[in-house]
Amino acid sequence: MMMSTKTKKPRAGLALLGLAAAAVVLAFTARELIPLLRPEKETDTEQTASTQLSESLPTPVSEPEDEPEAVATPAVTATPFAGWDVETLDAFCAQQPSGFSVYAQDLETGAVYTYNTETEYYPASTLKAAYALWLCEQAEQGVLDMEGDVRNTFSFGTLAGTKLDAYDGVSMIPAWDVMYAMITVSDNNAIDMLVATWTANEVSGFCDFLADLVFHAPYTCSMTEEDGIQGIMNVSDAGLLMQALYQYFGTETSTSLQLMDCFLDAEHTALYIPEGVEAAKKYGSWDYAFHDFAIVYAEHPYILCCMTDQGDQNVDFPPAVVAAMQELGQLVYAQESA
Repeated sequence: MMMSTKTKKPRAGLALLGLAAAAVVLAFTARELIPLLRPEKETDTEQTASTQLSESLPTPVSEPEDEPEAVATPAVTATPFAGWDVETLDAFCAQQPSGFSVYAQDLETGAVYTYNTETEYYPASTLKAAYALWLCEQAEQGVLDMEGDVRNTFSFGTLAGTKLDAYDGVSMIPAWDVMYAMITVSDNNAIDMLVATWTANEVSGFCDFLADLVFHAPYTCSMTEEDGIQGIMNVSDAGLLMQALYQYFGTETSTSLQLMDCFLDAEHTALYIPEGVEAAKKYGSWDYAFHDFAIVYAEHPYILCCMTDQGDQNVDFPPAVVAAMQELGQLVYAQESA
């Protein structure tokens, strides 16, 4: 077995913040399931020069044949924080295209602000965050072994220039190194390897896991070799997912702290994160889908999620929507730090 080249000291200090939110549990009413299936293909900044998906390999993650649209119901739903300027947030969100949804939560008080929660989106690679949490919880229960290796399904030179290039041509790769690549740069080679070992669908229990998180359409979601990433989410689901991650990080097990490091080391920039403040985050990008979710470990920690229908499969980070997310993040941080 090849030993991992990625060893990181867990950030236990940050994880202690998770204990403060152990009592924060929200429940959202599950909504009527509306089928919308679209496989994932995502290009990442560090991965552009290499094969992004297994499209040219024997067991590909399939690409979408068409471009389904988000199911838009642009209603505003706000649960105001005490002292927050909700009108300013609403006004900013209203200026954005209709497919723009926001979830913000103060992790000390549990108060939540939401905008446009009814619109549904293809989750793109944000579903990898749920998959990572599911794998780690399965590992903690002894169902699978994250300390072992997974098969390198790209052993013919396709890892050169990627986050996993150290394993180019190697038959087996440490599972944690693959997980690290999947989260930090949203590496699609990595997700292909992981789902080849641990598929995520209704049969494997992944959908039940999402149902336990109170996702509104959990049984539309899956991650498999055959069909790639599929499903629908709304921004309330995003908030539930990040709450679950925050609480899991707070357990401070060796597995949870290792996973926390993966999210803290995410290399993308979309939502504004204050300088010098760490954030556990995950983005997703595909045509008609660009999202970013973050747990921001500021003096007063908070969750911020933004889902949009403004993705572009040919552009990693569409400038207009990134600019909007930067402004949104600044507005929310100003509220939280006031």
